Amino acid sequence: MDNVVVFENKNKPSYLEAGLFVVVILAFLGLSVFLALSSGKVSNVLVFQIAGFIYGLSALMYIFQFFFKNENIGKAGTLLAFAGWLTQTAGLFIRGLESYNMGIFHPPWTNLYESLMFFPWLAVGLYLYIEREYKTRTIGTFFMPIIAFLVIWGHKFNTDINPLVPALRSYWLYLHVLASFVGYAGFTVAFGASFAYLLKEAQVKNKPVNTYHYVGFIFSLILTGIFGYLTLTGAKDIKTMIFGIIFIITLIALIYFAVYVLKPIADKLPSENLLSEIAFKAVAISFPVWTASIMLGGAWANEAWGSYWSWDPKETWALIVWLFFAAYLHGRTIGKWKGEISAWIVVAGFIMLLICYFGVNLYFPGLHSYATE
Repeated sequence: MDNVVVFENKNKPSYLEAGLFVVVILAFLGLSVFLALSSGKVSNVLVFQIAGFIYGLSALMYIFQFFFKNENIGKAGTLLAFAGWLTQTAGLFIRGLESYNMGIFHPPWTNLYESLMFFPWLAVGLYLYIEREYKTRTIGTFFMPIIAFLVIWGHKFNTDINPLVPALRSYWLYLHVLASFVGYAGFTVAFGASFAYLLKEAQVKNKPVNTYHYVGFIFSLILTGIFGYLTLTGAKDIKTMIFGIIFIITLIALIYFAVYVLKPIADKLPSENLLSEIAFKAVAISFPVWTASIMLGGAWANEAWGSYWSWDPKETWALIVWLFFAAYLHGRTIGKWKGEISAWIVVAGFIMLLICYFGVNLYFPGLHSYATE
């Protein structure tokens, strides 16, 4: 029987010790916020920085709980994740209020900094629901460090509140972008579950030939897509081509390497069936929302520029992401792709998602380039 890290009652007094630990941390942070308020220097940026610090503590608790199997430490990680989520909620509210007071109110997801605050907020909310639903904290071991990194790293970008560029002054902003980020959040959770599945699979079964076939198949799809995209868009910048190829190969190599280096810890993971189910449900929820996001974006583009589709880099990579997860759902639904190959497809789809989210905004010129401003 698989050894699943679940909520247990053998460690008393349940949430009390973990709660006391979190109360001490939050009391310290509360004192810091009070002092900042007293000095008149508090802002949404400070609140987001505090949230990043709390997420970092949460990530450490999840990691310690994973290796030492101390339930109270795990509960502290969960409570800290929830505290970080509440702190981020306050930060989003304060940022919206600040933009309103400046006379330029807009939702807090209009540039790269804001999106790096908003996306983790959605993702953590979804993760906490999944943790409660499936009674396992294992995914948090891989998930929360990513969240902490994104929130902390996001502060390297411009944190100022600026008026919206004309293209974003539309009610479509609320619908299209919100749907996009719901998709981002769900696909990220699916990646965490699929990565854990691959760790489990690498320990249970050692099939290097089949694995290399799967990875080679995915590589061929990705590289074909890159060169096809460059051909369709008439891209002539060799730096763009080199960046895309190196970025994808490096990420897949790192993930592939991590799966086989970390496989000794696979016995601490939930069962393969549970991880596969979590990934499938996360994609099943996110995919229709992502589809709606693409359709809403097309309607917005037609209203703004008179064309539903223009092969803008963001449009193209959003379509590539859609194709990967559509293939995943199709294969899972008809029963052809289950287990390791479906997990690798989710991993590949997530890499496409990273390019769509970061690569397009930072490296590809197009209609969405203003997202970094």
